[in-house]
Amino acid sequence: MEKEIYEDLVKMRKVPENFKKHPLWRILVDVVKNMPMYAEHKSYVRDVVLLENPDITFGELAVMLNITIGESMVILSELRFWREDLEEELRKDFPKPRYRKAVLGGTFNEVHYGHLALILTGVKNSENLVIGVTTDDFVKSLGKNHSVRNFNERVRRLEETLSSYGWLERCKIMPIEDPYGPAVNDPEIELLVVSPMTYKRAVEINAIRAQKNLRPLDVAVCPLVVSDDGKPISSTRIAKGEIDATGRCLT
Repeated sequence: MEKEIYEDLVKMRKVPENFKKHPLWRILVDVVKNMPMYAEHKSYVRDVVLLENPDITFGELAVMLNITIGESMVILSELRFWREDLEEELRKDFPKPRYRKAVLGGTFNEVHYGHLALILTGVKNSENLVIGVTTDDFVKSLGKNHSVRNFNERVRRLEETLSSYGWLERCKIMPIEDPYGPAVNDPEIELLVVSPMTYKRAVEINAIRAQKNLRPLDVAVCPLVVSDDGKPISSTRIAKGEIDATGRCLT
């Protein structure tokens, strides 16, 4: 029986719900987080593995890093969210924010579950969240391969989403004309929220702040949110009709 369970876990990408509800799951999580190489393994999976292979299985990661299935499960459950994972997080109460002011940015043509994970990370960790939205001129310079709604429409739809979750009063939306926005100039900002795809931008921003004698920002990397097929949710895929905003496959 144990062998059969192990063989099933090797092929899985999601932690079964009955596993998460079992008391031993929390013990496993605590044990893994206290392992000497946990932080290094987690960073490597976030910065390299998931960008190249977002739908990697627990077994594949275990072999790649020469780690146990248990460690693989814990790392991937923290770094990669499926629709159900995000919806569960959205139902939880927020802890007391650690930061006064945080910032994040994006185009927000489609306010999808990937965006929700980004914004959720911001509002959970800060009293006030600045959301930079790319201007129409900036969007043109990005060379996107799908049509993008005008700035006012994108902001309106973003405000509707924020309002539906009760976040609007804690957020300030502002236009940004470049990839950095207020993050490189505002001395009051303490936290920068990024996705795994844009983590390198955080390094650039802190380098620019150092040149301006501003203290570096702490960085919060939200989980990578994938669709039902294990590929990242994106506005491009939504525009192509492959998935909807929650990550459900349409083709």
